[in-house]
Amino acid sequence: MKSVDRPSVKKILRAFLLVVLSFIMIISCSAYRNYSTFQSIKVVLKKNATVNYGSDKYDIKKLIKKVDGKIISVKQDIDTSVVGVQEVILEVKKDNMVKDVPVLVSVVDSVSPVISLKNETVSITEGDYYDLKENIHSVNDEIDGDLEYTDIAPESGLKYYNLSYEGDITAVGSHDITVVAVDASGNKATQTFRLDVEEKPVYYPVHYGVAANPQGNDVVSIAYSLLGMPYIANSAGPYGFDCSGFVSYVYSCVGTSITRSSYSQQYVGTGVSYADAQPGDILIWGYYDGAPTHSALYVGNGQMIHAANSGTGVIVSDVNFWLNGSGTHILTVRRV
Repeated sequence: MKSVDRPSVKKILRAFLLVVLSFIMIISCSAYRNYSTFQSIKVVLKKNATVNYGSDKYDIKKLIKKVDGKIISVKQDIDTSVVGVQEVILEVKKDNMVKDVPVLVSVVDSVSPVISLKNETVSITEGDYYDLKENIHSVNDEIDGDLEYTDIAPESGLKYYNLSYEGDITAVGSHDITVVAVDASGNKATQTFRLDVEEKPVYYPVHYGVAANPQGNDVVSIAYSLLGMPYIANSAGPYGFDCSGFVSYVYSCVGTSITRSSYSQQYVGTGVSYADAQPGDILIWGYYDGAPTHSALYVGNGQMIHAANSGTGVIVSDVNFWLNGSGTHILTVRRV
């Protein structure tokens, strides 16, 4: 029997080991390449990758700045009906490697609350109490629902509404009232309405059954005799008059002294209703705020004589014409 050549066995073993080592190296290199490929699969989102709440056209691909590989599917998507940071899992393939890549996307609330007012303008009378919140129909946010009122905006924390204005809103005049609403995401909305505070009118007591002025006809006669006299501001005659100066001058001609201004003439004598007006009565005119602006003498048959203005001087006017065209009304009728 021949003996095996030991050097030949060694050669065979050496060759076998080389083959095994080569195979291991091939496998290792392949595994390394696969590992490197797997590790290199990345997805980079754009800066501030956000989706609006409730968006029905959301597309994750539009939020991606760069992807190393190819997106083959979205294994886990976000729910746009939930505000906050959510995870999207993308299935990405590169060469023969497939990797699940998680990315974070924020669903944000970018819609401001909606403020609904009852009226653009609210009018009240001086001294009346009015709750400004009464003019607010609703303050609602799409996500947070109805917002609650607070007197003072909190230093921290959101989801509220309050009212903002300047100065004393009880003073006569127009005031801007601004409704400020902030939702839980910090979105802010404002809506402004106007509060008109009107001066409290002066109410004059009216007496009935008051005897007519016995000098009324004389007053009327003198008033007619002065028709055409010029209007002169701050004058009480005899060569010209302003409105109240005319009235006081006519009465002085019948021996009765009355006050000089329309403001003080509103308290002369006794107040009667216009329906009971008699010749010689004094008509005090003014706006609805109660401030007297004009004086005239009633001469009967729905007419009055007065020093109207610098363009007309002393004239006869129809009372109803002035009621409809002057913007003023009769504050009180005074019987001397």
